[in-house]
Order: sequence, then C-alpha cells, then structure tokens
Amino acid sequence: MRIKENNVIDALLTELTGTLERLSVVYGELVEIAKTKHACLISCNIEELETLIYAERNKAELAQLLEEKRQRIIRRYCEKQGLKVREISMSKMMDKGEELHGNTWRTLVDRLTKSMVELQRLNEMNTALTHHSLEITEDIIDIFCPPVFKHSVYKNTGKMKEKEVSRVLVDTKI
Repeated sequence: MRIKENNVIDALLTELTGTLERLSVVYGELVEIAKTKHACLISCNIEELETLIYAERNKAELAQLLEEKRQRIIRRYCEKQGLKVREISMSKMMDKGEELHGNTWRTLVDRLTKSMVELQRLNEMNTALTHHSLEITEDIIDIFCPPVFKHSVYKNTGKMKEKEVSRVLVDTKI
C-alpha cells in the first residue's frame, strides 16, 4: 500500500513539474507579446495591436488555467502527505528536499519570477505610452472643441441644457 501511495505522490510531483514548465513557457510568450505590443504602440500599428491583444488574452486564460491546475496538484499532494494547504509553499517543497524535482522547480520558479517582473515592467511602459497618447488626443480635442462639449450640464429638472456652439470652432477661419 505504501508503494502505491509513493507512486501517486511521485506522479503528482511529476505533474507539478510539467505544469510549472508549461506556465514558464506561457509567461515567456506573454513577455514576447508585451514587447511586440510596445513596438506596435510606438509605431501606431493598430491592426497588429488588435491581433496581439487577442493572443495576449488567450495566453492569459491559459496561464490562469495552468495556475488553477498547479493549485489542484498542490492540494492533492497535501492530502496525500497529510498537510494543510496553508502550511506548504513552493519554497518549502523545494527546501524539503524533493531531490528529483527540487532543482528543476528552482529553475522554473526563477524563470517565472523573471518573466513576471519583465511583464510588469513592460506593462507599466505600455500603460504610460497609452496614457500619454490619450492626454495628447484630449489636448487636440480641447483646441477645437472646448470643455463645454465634453460635459453635460443639467437643469434643476434633470433635462439637459442645450450645448452652446463654441465660437472658436464656428468663427475660426482657416
């Protein structure tokens, strides 16, 4: 009976390793997508950007599914070992001395961590680029359409007041 249980635990640890490997690949792909997105934002390549956003969404969903699978494996491992899920972490499992998998896990967790840090850095840059672009667009709109067009003004009755047409827009000669 003990041999069968050890085989189940070994199978769970092997499955965990495979899941971490797939997660590492997916996060690497997400980093590459974010780098390409950055170039598309700079070059204003909207068509490719739309394709990348779709690919990014698919990879993010895959990463979420893999993470859920990793958590299920950890829960089953804890059940078999008689541990509480709150008591275990990848660090503890690596330190516990799982000789067969420990070094592989260290490498994969390190790669995942680096990918996540890089992904966060690229996301912050892409967010800044997008935010800056929106500010410029709003400034351009303000030149031709002053703030009176942007916000609705309501009367006490709740009905909207008629918007005044700006003389800047109507009277400007080109």
